[in-house]
Amino acid sequence: MNGNDAAHAATGVGQLNALIGGLEDKLAAWAEATSSWLGTTGKVTGTGIDKFIRPAVAGFMSEENSLLAGAGFVAAAGLLGEERSYIAWWQGADMERVDALANFSPQSTSRYVKAEWFKVPMATGQPHVTGPYIDLLCTDEYVLTFTHPIFRDGEPAGVVGLDVTAQAMERAALGILRQIGPYAVLVNAGGRSVVSASAEVDAGDVATLAQGAAEFPVGRQFSIYSATA
Repeated sequence: MNGNDAAHAATGVGQLNALIGGLEDKLAAWAEATSSWLGTTGKVTGTGIDKFIRPAVAGFMSEENSLLAGAGFVAAAGLLGEERSYIAWWQGADMERVDALANFSPQSTSRYVKAEWFKVPMATGQPHVTGPYIDLLCTDEYVLTFTHPIFRDGEPAGVVGLDVTAQAMERAALGILRQIGPYAVLVNAGGRSVVSASAEVDAGDVATLAQGAAEFPVGRQFSIYSATA
């Protein structure tokens, strides 16, 4: 890269760090607040969870230029009672409740505990990003799900999460990627494309860093390849 290209790349990387880091920071703050609430409440009930979680989701969804398709909380089995899970998740501008009937069926627990976006943060105690993948449980769209574990008495008690469609991420990130280069690609931790400035790389494709290209870390779990092989 010449000096001008390097300056454009640095600006683009900074902008994408702000975009993705903003989502991660929002989620981390929400997880901390939710853990604090769980630590000070007595018996946990579905009604109590809804009263705490729904206003936060409504606030996120109403923010100007929000990228979110949905957000919410999924409790670990046992938080509300033996072998019982609970989902408090809403999507869209009209705040549609997601999968409310699952809260009345003990068999529904496995639908969440086996999902990557739930299983990984619960096992590691760390935030995680799943996707892009087709979200058959909620949006039925190609999405990224950012999840963060929450804790009660030092033990994982569930996750809070944010859904961002691949389309929304592309709208926000594509112009920034083009500042970095015509073949720049934003990839997830597994090296799969999330947004690509190159017409030859689609979302979900495995991307390989081109020889001599630069790689820039973005947020906690993403990277930018200035070009792909």
